[in-house]
Amino acid sequence: MVYQLESPDINTVINYCKDLCANDKIEVYDFGGKKDLVLHIYKDEDFDQKTKAYNLVTISTFRNGKAVDDTGDIHVSELDAELERINSYEDFGIL
Repeated sequence: MVYQLESPDINTVINYCKDLCANDKIEVYDFGGKKDLVLHIYKDEDFDQKTKAYNLVTISTFRNGKAVDDTGDIHVSELDAELERINSYEDFGIL
C-alpha cells in the first residue's frame, strides 16, 4: 500500500509510520520549511505487526526531483528527531 500526504506536520507523518505494515510506503509532498521536499518513506519488509520487531523505516528525501538525503534504517521511535533534521534542511547527505 502507498499512502500520500500533502503538507503534513511531523506528528502526522510519525503517526502514519507507526501504522504502516511491512512493505508499505508513504509519499510526503510539500515537506520542509520551504515546502519543496518530497519524502519517500518505506517500512522494513521484515516488520512484524504483532511483536513490533524490525519497526524500521527508511526515508529518502528529494528536492526538485533530485535525491538530497537518505536516512538508512531508522527505528520508528527515533523519527521525531530525524524528521526535524530533514524539515530544517540540516546535514543532508546521500549515503
